[in-house]
Amino acid sequence: MSEDRRERALKLALAGLLHDIGKVALRAGDTGASRTWDAEAKQDYGRLHALLSHDVVATLVPPTLGGEEIKHWAGQHHRPYQREHYIVRLADRLSSGERTETEKEDEPATQPKQLLSIFSVIQADGEDNPHSLYWPLRPLDLNDGATAGQWFPAAEWDSKRVAQAYGKLWGDFKNQALTLKQAHSNGGDLETYLETLLLLMQRYFWSVPSAYYRSLPDISLYDHSRMTAALAAVLAGTDLSDGQLMALAQAPESQDTEVALLVGGDLSGVQDFIYTITSRGATSALRGRSFYLQLLTEATARYILRRLDLPITNLVYVGGGNFYLLARASDKTALEEIRRDLSHILYTHHRGDLYMAVACLALPARDFFAGRISARWQELGEHLQAAKQRRFSELAPKDLLSLFAPQGHGGNEATECQVCGREYEDVEVYEPGVRKCKACLAFEKEVGDPLRKACYLVWDFEPTLPTPPTSLALRDRSSPWSEVLRSMGLHVHIEQALNGLHPPKGRRLVLALDEASLKSVRPASNVAVGRRFLVNVSPIVKREDVQGFGEAYKKQTGQDLQEGSIKPFALMEMQAEGIKRLGVLRMDVDNLGHLFSQGLGQKATLSRVAALSFAIGLYFEGWVGVLAQQRNRKHGDCVYAIYSGGDDLFFVGAWDQVVELAMDIRRDLIPYAAGHPGVHASAGVVLISGKYPLAQGARDAGQAEERAKSLKWWDKGGKAHKKDAICFLGRALPWSRFGYLLQESVSFETAYDTRVFLEGLLKDKSANRAFVRLLIRLDERYQEEIEKRRRAGKDLGADRRPQAFWGPWNWLFEYYLARMERMYQKEQLLQNLRTLRSEMRATFHQRIEWVGLAARWAELKTRK
Repeated sequence: MSEDRRERALKLALAGLLHDIGKVALRAGDTGASRTWDAEAKQDYGRLHALLSHDVVATLVPPTLGGEEIKHWAGQHHRPYQREHYIVRLADRLSSGERTETEKEDEPATQPKQLLSIFSVIQADGEDNPHSLYWPLRPLDLNDGATAGQWFPAAEWDSKRVAQAYGKLWGDFKNQALTLKQAHSNGGDLETYLETLLLLMQRYFWSVPSAYYRSLPDISLYDHSRMTAALAAVLAGTDLSDGQLMALAQAPESQDTEVALLVGGDLSGVQDFIYTITSRGATSALRGRSFYLQLLTEATARYILRRLDLPITNLVYVGGGNFYLLARASDKTALEEIRRDLSHILYTHHRGDLYMAVACLALPARDFFAGRISARWQELGEHLQAAKQRRFSELAPKDLLSLFAPQGHGGNEATECQVCGREYEDVEVYEPGVRKCKACLAFEKEVGDPLRKACYLVWDFEPTLPTPPTSLALRDRSSPWSEVLRSMGLHVHIEQALNGLHPPKGRRLVLALDEASLKSVRPASNVAVGRRFLVNVSPIVKREDVQGFGEAYKKQTGQDLQEGSIKPFALMEMQAEGIKRLGVLRMDVDNLGHLFSQGLGQKATLSRVAALSFAIGLYFEGWVGVLAQQRNRKHGDCVYAIYSGGDDLFFVGAWDQVVELAMDIRRDLIPYAAGHPGVHASAGVVLISGKYPLAQGARDAGQAEERAKSLKWWDKGGKAHKKDAICFLGRALPWSRFGYLLQESVSFETAYDTRVFLEGLLKDKSANRAFVRLLIRLDERYQEEIEKRRRAGKDLGADRRPQAFWGPWNWLFEYYLARMERMYQKEQLLQNLRTLRSEMRATFHQRIEWVGLAARWAELKTRK
């Protein structure tokens, strides 16, 4: 594509991004239009907000970047008369997926609304959400002092508060946008300007509805505008005639004309790449490898966009090793070439350990309407799965042969990296006497270690993309992570401060990792700035750790604790209460594919799919980090994030705190998802010793998570459920019985509450450990018998539900509780014992599920 066409695509993307900006001005009461809103003005613009969008662009977009053109393209989308107007109009229609325009007139400025949570309109587990809750009108600010009550969905505010919030958001956005304009006043880079503006709109308009008058206000202005921008950039390159484009813009819902290409990427090999490293240097190296995969996924998406000359607005979603973007319908051939080049790059540097499956699907105009986009999204997922089954199949035959060629002589221990297990000629010995290859050392020293104190993530873009390789060039050494990204034209810096960076050769993107750092960055003509949400929870060894655990740590490991370094797993193990073990947690959202393919039903539009992706990603990339930081602050920094993003997470730390963190995450998912009963997550937690291979621990936790996801259970009303469970200490329980809803008073409704009671007995010495061990033995005996009945097919009744199963454990439990009541005189203790006895007598076949688990939990928590 020529430079002129590339610039045209960027300008149309900017027009699409700002086409509805006048709505915010209107709601904020900033209605000082450049023209009197009379019949003539209405004839020219159609809607007052369109005229205001024209004026806002004229005020905020520098003329040096094409502001004069862009203001007309953005402002005329309701009264188009030029090709560019029709492009923005069509992009707007495709983004919203509306069959006909629902806004027959402008929104009443006196009745502004909040954004209805996307979780209030989806269907999940066959259920609609009975709650209509709204996001707060506030900037997206997730510092670790944030509370769920500040920004989770809630009841609507009163009109006065809404009006004030709009005024504040609009004023703050305008100030930031004027600062951005000043940075580009003497020239600048259109792509840099566009990216900063996109990040500004995310911050200020993430909870502002794109429409509410006679419309369902569940799509944010940010999500709708960025999808309109993406489609406008795509349509900038269409070869449709003016007449065809006009006709398509008038009635796209019935047209089979291909208007875009939905492109997806899925990184495979992740499990082995992260988990197969040894425990030597694992703490920093593991975090480094995990974060590198996040960088690699985003770098790949940006590489494809640059190769196709498309702006960042076309990146619909990136996270969890996946990305989705919009390209032109004519980009299929170019995409095939890019796939081959990516495979050359990844195999050259990673020797087949990592592979990026890339697939695409043409989207006719009609697919953006009547909920069809969900089915297309699902179809693309199937194409990606098929591509993953044929890794590197896009390579030429001569390259495919080299995949199976012998790789070195092998078997030489002196050349083996003791972290990743591969052999390289340049392996060197580092302190404390461990052989490491350059790649593993780089993950540890250049990624894992800097992340612990990082405030900024800096992306530098080479002015010209490197020439892609035409064939495999296998190396006799490992490639440092930076070399892989450099082959895609990117240099990434993980920085605590910015004053030591050299000026960029081309564009630069500075992403602040916390709110304090965001206040310290300013845009420049070639520097885009914004906020990046990242669960960057890496506990640091403090002086009190050295004083409290240094001697024991050295005795166990033979090494000194280094103040300021990332806490080693052995230290977090020592911090656990009770038994000294690490906890490994893996967790993800249940039925996510079904949520995207079926959850929105007929309401599915591109903007709604983008909104749902953004909302889920924000919880796992933003709020989970807040929860982990809060828990670390209260309990001595003993929880470590290996990964959290997309819809899943992986944590390691002191076992007792890891379990509590899992409950925190599940508990807050309820209000975050607007109380939707069908939006939930399952988790697996296992306990391992510090010497246990972390790779195996990760696999064990994954198997525990799968066990939780395979659980079928019935609620008190007799309704059957699947998933929404946790597997801990080998027992899978639904969260409602495990205990994420913590009770203020003593209750035996959950394993958690029962554990708290039993733990209190042990700590108060009100009961000896023999009683708790008796509960464990009774549970084991019960489980043995019930398993025999399962194998014999006698465990289910006629209604296919588990039957009550009585046996010696019933009367033994009753007998020992009665003995305890005669032994102790404390009134509160007696009352609690009687409650436990009464509840167990009434529903023993249900409560036995968690009494044994609670007893084991309490015993481990109090073990010396």
